[in-house]
Amino acid sequence: MRGGERQFIGVLTVPNWQPGMAPEVLPPVYRDIVEVVADAPGPVRAKQIVPRIGLPAETGKIAGTRSKLKRLVERGRLDEDTPGMFTPARHRRAVSPNSR
Repeated sequence: MRGGERQFIGVLTVPNWQPGMAPEVLPPVYRDIVEVVADAPGPVRAKQIVPRIGLPAETGKIAGTRSKLKRLVERGRLDEDTPGMFTPARHRRAVSPNSR
């Protein structure tokens, strides 16, 4: 390692969802976001989540939270059926078009 360079190999901060995996495996801010989305009566936007996790409603904080929300969707923790609107993941099993 030179100077102040860091290398991280094999580190996945936000793990992919698996059955039985508790939210406690997530970093605190991601866990907070998942809890806010789970407690909401319907789909929520990043700008609605920001104040609920204790951040100021500034453009940069909203954009950063939106990025985290997208990561949670990619990892199977949340769904985004409508662009920008986030809900808890439904974890449906994939169904083959040929299955009956």
